[in-house]
Amino acid sequence: MTQKTNPADRPLTGDELFEIVKGAVTAGDLSRAARLAATALANGYMHPLLLNLRAYGFEQQGRMKEALADLKEAARISPKDVHLRNQYGETLAKLGRWDEAIPEFQAVLGYQGDLVKARLNLASAYECTGDLPRAEDQFRRVLDAEPDNALALASLANQAARRADWDTARHLAEKALAVEPKQRLALTTLANTAVATGQFADAGTIIDSALADASLPDTDRTMMLTLKGDLLHAQSRFAEAFAAYAQANTLRRKVFAAQYGSPGQETAASFVQWQNDYFDRAPSEKWKVAEASPPGQGPAVAGHVVLIGFARSGTTLLESVLAAHEGVVTLDEKDLLAAANREYLSDGKGLDRLAVTSEQELAPLRADYWERVTGFAGDVAGKVFVDKRPLGAMRLALIAKLFPSAKILFAIRDPRDVILSCYRRQFLLNPSMYEFLDLGGAARFYSAVMRLSAMAREKFAQTWLDTRHEALVDDFDGETRRVLEFLGLKWSADVRGFAQKAKDLALWTPSSAQVVQGLNSDSVGQWRHYREQLDPVLPTLRPWIEKFGYTPY
Repeated sequence: MTQKTNPADRPLTGDELFEIVKGAVTAGDLSRAARLAATALANGYMHPLLLNLRAYGFEQQGRMKEALADLKEAARISPKDVHLRNQYGETLAKLGRWDEAIPEFQAVLGYQGDLVKARLNLASAYECTGDLPRAEDQFRRVLDAEPDNALALASLANQAARRADWDTARHLAEKALAVEPKQRLALTTLANTAVATGQFADAGTIIDSALADASLPDTDRTMMLTLKGDLLHAQSRFAEAFAAYAQANTLRRKVFAAQYGSPGQETAASFVQWQNDYFDRAPSEKWKVAEASPPGQGPAVAGHVVLIGFARSGTTLLESVLAAHEGVVTLDEKDLLAAANREYLSDGKGLDRLAVTSEQELAPLRADYWERVTGFAGDVAGKVFVDKRPLGAMRLALIAKLFPSAKILFAIRDPRDVILSCYRRQFLLNPSMYEFLDLGGAARFYSAVMRLSAMAREKFAQTWLDTRHEALVDDFDGETRRVLEFLGLKWSADVRGFAQKAKDLALWTPSSAQVVQGLNSDSVGQWRHYREQLDPVLPTLRPWIEKFGYTPY
C-alpha cells in the first residue's frame, strides 16, 4: 500500500488500512469508508466488505452498473453472507433486473429464513414482476412472523386497491398507520381509496397533510402529487389537475435522472431510434422467415399471439376479455424474453447477429421462453397463448426470428388519450416508463414506437390484426367476435364476465382497478378536457391520429 497517514510516515499495510475502514464504518462515516475501501482495492487488498463499501460509493454517484459488479464479486467470494447477498439482490432490483434479484433473495432466505428484510424484498420483487399471488404469500408470511409489520400491511392494502376491494384496502391501510403513522404506502393507498370511492374531503385532507410534511421523501411526494391530480380530475378541475401531474412528473424525473437520464446513457427512446435506423437499411428478405418454429421446442399450443400496442392503449382490458375464454391462457406482462434480450438486443451488433443466427442458436432461447411460460402459467398445451406486452414492438425483431408463425394483435387507442393517460399515471419506473415523465418526450417515444411497429408489419412475416379500444367499448360483442376469429376461436359468452376473471388474474398494471369494475366509456375522449395542455405535442401525434382514423379536433 502506498497511503501514508501514520505518524511514522510509514506506508500502511493492507490489514492496517482495513482496520481504519472498519473504524469509519463503526463511526457511521460511510462516505469516508467508501473512499478508503476504493483505495485499498486499487492497491490490491481484496475483501467483500471493501467491495461492498466501494459499491456504496458507486451507487451514491449513480454508477449503478459498477456498484452491481462489485457486489456480484463480493457475493461470489462470500456466498453465505446473507446481508451482502440481500444487498446484491436489492441493487439488481433497483436496475429492474427482477428475474436475477428473485433468486438472490430466495438464496438468502434459504440460509436464514427469518430475515424479514429479505422476505419483504422477495415479496416486492414478485410484485414488480406482476406475480401478485406469490407476492401476497410472502407478505403474509412476514405478518406471520411480525403481525404488526407496517410495510407488509400497507403492501397488502395496495394489492387490495388494485382489485378495487376498497373496504379491505382501507382496513389494512388504517391498520398499518396505527403501527406507523407516516407509513407512506399506507397513506397513499388510503388517499387513493378515498378518491376512488368519492370521499373527496377525506382524500384532500390526507394528501394536503402529507404534502405539508417537509420530511416527505421526494419519491413519496410524487405519488401524493399524482393523487392530488386524480382528486382534482375527479372534481372536473382539469387545469389544476394537469398542473399537479406536471409537478409530480418534473420532480420524479429529477429524482431518477441519474439512473435513467444521464448524459451518454442509452434511453428507451434511443433504443427504439437505433432499431428504426437499422431497419430503414436492413433488407426485408433477411427477416421474413416463412417456416414455423421447429416442433418439440415448446408446448403444443393451439395458437401463439403477441398482444402489443403502447402503454395505456387498452391491452389490459383486452387481455382480461380474452382470458375469460376457456380456450385462452394469458400472462400479464411477464418478462419471457430476458435471455434473448441479453443475447441480441444489448449492443449495436446484436441485430446483425440475429438476422443470420442459426436454428441451433435459436433453440435454447425458444426453450427458455416456453419454460418461463409454463413456470408462470402451468400447462398451456391445447390453448391459445396470448403474450401481452404493450411495448412489445421494441422486441418484435426477436419474435420474428424466434416465432415467425406467432400472430400479432395490435391494440390501438386515440393517441391523445394514450399520451395523456401515460402522463397521468405512476408506473414502476424503467427506461421506457421514464420517457412518460415529460409530455413531449412521451409523444416522441410514442411516435418512434408506432414507426417501429409499422416497419415490423412491413418487414416481418407475422399476421397482424388491429383492434381498437373504442370499438371494444362501443360494440363489445362485435369487436370481441372479430378478435376471437383472428385467434381461431369460437365466440363464447364467458368473455362478458371478464371483470371477475381479471380479479382472479391479479393484474398489476395501473389499469387493474378499472378493469375489475367492468366495461365503461369514461376513458374515451378524456383528452378533450386537456386540449390546451396537449396542444404542444399534437404536431408529433397528428400523423398517427390521422393514420388510425381519429377525428383531428
